Amino acid sequence: MQRVLIIRFSSIGDIVLCSPVLRNLKNKFPDLKIDVLTKKDFAFVWEGNPHIHKILKWGDSEDTQVWKQAPYELILDLHNNLRSRRVKIARWDCPSLTLNKQNFRKMLFVAFKKPILKIKPIVERYADMLNLLGIEDDHLGLDFYGVQKFENDKTRSVGFDALPETYIAIALGGSFATKQIPLKTYRRFFNHAEAKGPFVLLGGSGDMSTAEALTTEFPNKCINLTGKLTLGQSAWVVQKAQVLCSGDTGLAHIGAALGVPILWIWGNTTPDFGMLSPVNPHNGAIRSMEIPDLKCRPCSKLGYPECPKKHFQCMDHDPQLWFENLEKLSRSV
Repeated sequence: MQRVLIIRFSSIGDIVLCSPVLRNLKNKFPDLKIDVLTKKDFAFVWEGNPHIHKILKWGDSEDTQVWKQAPYELILDLHNNLRSRRVKIARWDCPSLTLNKQNFRKMLFVAFKKPILKIKPIVERYADMLNLLGIEDDHLGLDFYGVQKFENDKTRSVGFDALPETYIAIALGGSFATKQIPLKTYRRFFNHAEAKGPFVLLGGSGDMSTAEALTTEFPNKCINLTGKLTLGQSAWVVQKAQVLCSGDTGLAHIGAALGVPILWIWGNTTPDFGMLSPVNPHNGAIRSMEIPDLKCRPCSKLGYPECPKKHFQCMDHDPQLWFENLEKLSRSV
């Protein structure tokens, strides 16, 4: 093959999960030109990837002409939605392979609160697509090429002197409120007698109120960097951390790509939906925390703006177990 188009419009974590597809394609066809079609707001996540020929933005007139006219030999639809179907219809002349999202299996899981039909991890489903082309998965985990150094001489510009030698990174936020670790849970965690920190808080502008509340209440434990760093700088802070503690966030997938030990905390969703990152085979480790035997969980394959039951018990995690998991991951470094 000479040139292919890969479609994945969003979001940060989902794009990082696609990274083995590009790497394995280039391993098989070193001279292959790979174009990716994505939303403008997420084009930066692809930047720096050496396997990409062109980053095409959805809705950009010049980029539209490229994907409509380029001599693609194959389209890999890794998103499988209405937009990607429009692309495949417009490029009816080009063969395509499309991701099986296994949404029916997820719906059964949500309805019956147990996996009636097993859901295959999405990275393995990507590998199955490549197997149809005779391409084997190298099992080397995820890639992320957008790390931007955030050295100590830059720290004063965002309000503190220097990053400590060792720290735990905390990724606030999440695409839905029911995936986000709530303030009350963080308070229980940080109030644990042995939880000394320091904790470096990371996230976007929407996470600043939570971060400010934690920094005010635990000034000697928290360093607040929410809303102050680019994604690449946040990735650099994650890369240097002893452990990353996160809900189901894009930074968690980036941390997995960088081989950082991760304590992955689940709320209304579950790793059995197949969205957990593969462990980096060289230096990664992931431990998941879930509330077992909760009759209302999972309540959605994605998430909600608030808990449908109003109690949000799926995020009532035990602070002692949280601390023990952090200790075990810290020793694995």
